[in-house]
Amino acid sequence: MKEIDTLLEKYNNFKGTQIRSVINITEDSKVITLTEQDEDEQDIYVVKITFTGIESSKILNRDTLAYLDTFSGITLIEENGRYGFAVGSCTAMSNIQNSPMYMVASGIKID
Repeated sequence: MKEIDTLLEKYNNFKGTQIRSVINITEDSKVITLTEQDEDEQDIYVVKITFTGIESSKILNRDTLAYLDTFSGITLIEENGRYGFAVGSCTAMSNIQNSPMYMVASGIKID
C-alpha cells in the first residue's frame, strides 16, 4: 500500500518515536497514536493509525508504552489483504508476532 510506504518514509519508520496510546474502539478495532518531533524539536506531529478487524494482537498496558524501545522503528506491512503492525523491524507478516507489541488486522486507516 503506497500510503504506508509514504508514511514510513516521511517519519523514518518512526525510529525513536513515542507510542502515546492504544485505545479500544470496539472488541476488534483499536487506534494507535504515535508522536514524532521534527529535527529542530520545535513541532510535534501526531499520527493515528486505526486498525479494524483485528485477528491477533499483543498490546502493552499504558504505563509500559512510555518505556517501549522504538529505536528500531515500527513495521507496517500489507500482505494478502491483511495489515501488520509491530514495534521493531520485521520483513514479513510471519515475523510480526515476535515483536513485543503487534497487531494483525484486515483494515487500516491512517490519520
